[in-house]
Amino acid sequence: MKTVGVLTDFYGEPDPAYSLCRVAGNQLKMLLRAGYKPVLIADQAFCPTSYPWDAVEEIRYLPGLPRWNEIKIHETWNEDLAKMTSAMESAVSGLDIVLTHDLIYQPAQLLHNMAARAVAKEHPEIHWLHLIHSATTPAILSSRDAYLRLAHEKFPNSFILFPNEYSIPRVARNFHVEEDEVKCVHHAVDWCESKKYEEETAQLIDAKRMLQADVIGCYPIRLDRGKQVEFPIRIFAQLKRLWKSVRLVIVDFHSTGGDKVLYRKELHMLGERLGLSGDELIFTSEYKEAWEVRVPHEVVMDLMDLSNVYIHPSRSETYSLTTQEAGISRSFLVLNRDFPPTRSIYGEWPVYFQFGSNIDALTGLDGDTHTEYHPSVEQYCYDIAMRIAYELKYNRVLAEEAFLRKNRNLDSIFRNELEPLLYAFDG
Repeated sequence: MKTVGVLTDFYGEPDPAYSLCRVAGNQLKMLLRAGYKPVLIADQAFCPTSYPWDAVEEIRYLPGLPRWNEIKIHETWNEDLAKMTSAMESAVSGLDIVLTHDLIYQPAQLLHNMAARAVAKEHPEIHWLHLIHSATTPAILSSRDAYLRLAHEKFPNSFILFPNEYSIPRVARNFHVEEDEVKCVHHAVDWCESKKYEEETAQLIDAKRMLQADVIGCYPIRLDRGKQVEFPIRIFAQLKRLWKSVRLVIVDFHSTGGDKVLYRKELHMLGERLGLSGDELIFTSEYKEAWEVRVPHEVVMDLMDLSNVYIHPSRSETYSLTTQEAGISRSFLVLNRDFPPTRSIYGEWPVYFQFGSNIDALTGLDGDTHTEYHPSVEQYCYDIAMRIAYELKYNRVLAEEAFLRKNRNLDSIFRNELEPLLYAFDG
């Protein structure tokens, strides 16, 4: 694995309100999650007080020297540049790759820029990836000061990283490089941290690789047969048949004895027969021993928030708080047409399919509504899966959220965009 350094000019405590700080922090998270041991390079006044900064095994420091948000050559420039160059050479020693943040753009990092260029020329074995956060022309490119002539040149052994592909021609022109020397790396989002999920939830999401799934569902129930868990299982199996990646979490609390255990075994067998793996069909009671009886409500709400589909085929309810929790979590609701109270509670916005009930749907009184499926229950569930697939593709809010969850999470950005660039140089 490459030895990677993340070079910043940060000082003081990490400031999450500063976007540059969040982006650099997410880079460290990506490297740590992938098994790298990144080196952090920062100002000598930097104080790592939180994750991921305090999880880095090695921090190398640069001297705290004068800086301004304008081009300024101060009286002690030559002495300060010599100090920075010496410190920079030590800071990047032994690294294969150095990731920088606005080093070639910000006037405040002019000393860092000049020192890094000098070191890069002396050490061609070190390669640099310069993330810049603006496509506007940096002031140093229009300066004619003799001290700044080097900053007009292409930085040796480097690529520029920019977070959108459209601006690559403009970035290349402004920084005097070829377009193929500008690489698009989108900004990642730490999904679980941004959503304030519980640590237990984040561990489950990572263990089952849930962020990459097209369709995610959660069904919190005791394993009573009247809850008809087989319908979500059948529907998710049909979604998989439609080439969707799926995750269905059955939050099966208070289901440790009697027929509930037998029912769980039958549901397992059904899932296996329909082609759902242990990552695709998840029972919380089996994932974690402490969850056999009770799953914390905070975790349930996290899973509801993560889900984009909620299927509730229960034959008997008084209200169904779980449906309400799914609704406020912006899931697409698939509810039971054969149980009329559901429509009176949740209105016309969900879609309704027939799953049978313990109410006579014609009279509204106690009884039974029995639904037969022709030509088969699998075909009926396939039709429901097609309706869900349509909604997930054409509902703009659901589609955008799924796109960002799948393509902008830490692991996706790292594996598909950033990590390949660590190996993009010869030698």
